[in-house]
Amino acid sequence: MQRETINYFAVGLFVLAGLAVLLFAMYHLVSGVGDRDVYYTDYRNVAGVSPGTLVTYEGYSLGHVSAIEPQRTAEGLHYQVEMQLQPGWRIPDDSIARIYSEGLLADTVVNISEGRSTTFVEPGGMLKGEQGVDLFATVGQLAGDIGDLSEHAIRPLLESLNRSVQRVGGELENRLPVILDGVEKLVAKLDNSATHLSGMLNADTEAQTRRILNNVDRTAADFQALSEGLVEVKRDAQHLIGNLDGLVTQSQPELQQAVSDLRHILQQVSHYSDGILQNLDSTSRNMSEFSRQIRENPGRLLGGAAPRDQGARRE
Repeated sequence: MQRETINYFAVGLFVLAGLAVLLFAMYHLVSGVGDRDVYYTDYRNVAGVSPGTLVTYEGYSLGHVSAIEPQRTAEGLHYQVEMQLQPGWRIPDDSIARIYSEGLLADTVVNISEGRSTTFVEPGGMLKGEQGVDLFATVGQLAGDIGDLSEHAIRPLLESLNRSVQRVGGELENRLPVILDGVEKLVAKLDNSATHLSGMLNADTEAQTRRILNNVDRTAADFQALSEGLVEVKRDAQHLIGNLDGLVTQSQPELQQAVSDLRHILQQVSHYSDGILQNLDSTSRNMSEFSRQIRENPGRLLGGAAPRDQGARRE
């Protein structure tokens, strides 16, 4: 009986010692007192973050969130988050502690993105906090926006389209026979016009059209050659005018004397031309009379008289 009591007592002591070790280990895991470096960060919204939330450094498990303290400032309510990390870890002072969630069903963590600064934050210092994206809140807001859009924009648009389609359908139903009748008449007219056109565009018409086009091409080529020739003539005329201008400038006295002599000669020619023209006029009348007489009596060229007309004798 005494031996059984001693065995129960030893088992109880062993269980109590195991519970004490387990509690001590859990205390150290949760609080990390004595072997952790404490850092702080600040957020406007700590949705998904609570004491015990895992803290990672570029994805590496580094510690956990130990406390969250609300603080009222002039800018509004902020939440100071206390993090207990592995001791001796060097964190650049431009690193960012961002609330992060790997997926819809994954736990929320505070991930520290390493900065590039060569200056490090001392334990007890403040890290820059950046609000993460709350996927559930974003999805909820998006669903609300889609619902609002569907209620106030898409549904009225669909109703307006439905009314427009019904109105257009009614118009088409009433006017479609008239439109089809007009289309049939138009097709008949086009067919008739095509028949006339095909009759006009025979082989002769095609040949004439080709000749006309060829003549137009040759005419265009001739006009081009003429234009080029006129350009050359213009250039030569400008050169000639320049030469004449220089000649007139150099020999102006001689030209004036030549012009005076030419005027005198022209006056004499005009004086004699009057008599000559009178004689030519008289000669022209004589020649006209002579040609008339020759036509009436060609025998005058031989010096004979005009023959008499002899009528037929009656027996």
